[in-house]
Amino acid sequence: MEIELAKKERLIRGMELGKKIVLHGVVLSQYYKSNVENYLRFCLEYYRKTDILPPSLSLIYSLLEMAFKENCRNSYYLEKGWDPLSSESLTEREAEFETNWDFSNPLKLRDRLKEEGSILRTTIYHSGSGVSLEIANLAPITSEAEEALTEYLSRAKSYRDLSEYYEDYPFDEEGREIGIALAILQFKEIGLDPNLLRFDTAEGEHVFRLEIGFDGEYLSLRTKLENDEDIRPFRFHSQAEKDGETISPWKISVCKICGRSVDDRIFFHTVPPDVVAKAKDLPFTEDVCAWCLSGYLKL
Repeated sequence: MEIELAKKERLIRGMELGKKIVLHGVVLSQYYKSNVENYLRFCLEYYRKTDILPPSLSLIYSLLEMAFKENCRNSYYLEKGWDPLSSESLTEREAEFETNWDFSNPLKLRDRLKEEGSILRTTIYHSGSGVSLEIANLAPITSEAEEALTEYLSRAKSYRDLSEYYEDYPFDEEGREIGIALAILQFKEIGLDPNLLRFDTAEGEHVFRLEIGFDGEYLSLRTKLENDEDIRPFRFHSQAEKDGETISPWKISVCKICGRSVDDRIFFHTVPPDVVAKAKDLPFTEDVCAWCLSGYLKL
């Protein structure tokens, strides 16, 4: 789905001011993935670096899948009454979760995960020297799981081909966890530095950070902080511009009638009483999209 012309003009102005782009969500739906692709493509087109889009997307999608899976695992543990931070019977519990959890329709999980406080947030920062992305969720993970993830990323960054992955993880015959390793190999093939992929846990959020440099002079966030540099992508020209640092795409909601994910500009969280009076057999008066509502209105 293409970005609308009016929104493109707004984005170009935001790019000129160095604003970050933030995409908020709960589940990893196709719509969410499409939004991530469209906004990243827009950033790379702005800097004329679209050649790095395919391998970048491959890695970003793999990180999003991992973050979403963490949300789902936390939900399953809550349902079972298990402490998500306990390492007790971790292997058995993980196997049960993998077997019983249905990932086939993420939108069916949205209300459940939202009620539990889950988030899936993607933030895109940018400048003429590179872009960086942060993928965050609120799912707690055990120290053992963090150690396993650290080891996995360390190994994946050193691989020369996929055969090395299977040497390290022979039990993963179906390649369920191979996505990040494959994406990192693609990353390295075009000269991007996979060592600029890190993760951290802070204030309850589990955050993956991927930095993509456009040239050999790119300085990572860690280096800039060590040098006490201003890490904003561009200088803000006024306090008013600084206060408007974030570009937020239009909010998306799900219609109770048709199940579509639609822009909030054509969505009724509560249908006005005078409109309800004109609608024939309207099954819901809350969370209804304009398309469905128009079908129930009397002519």
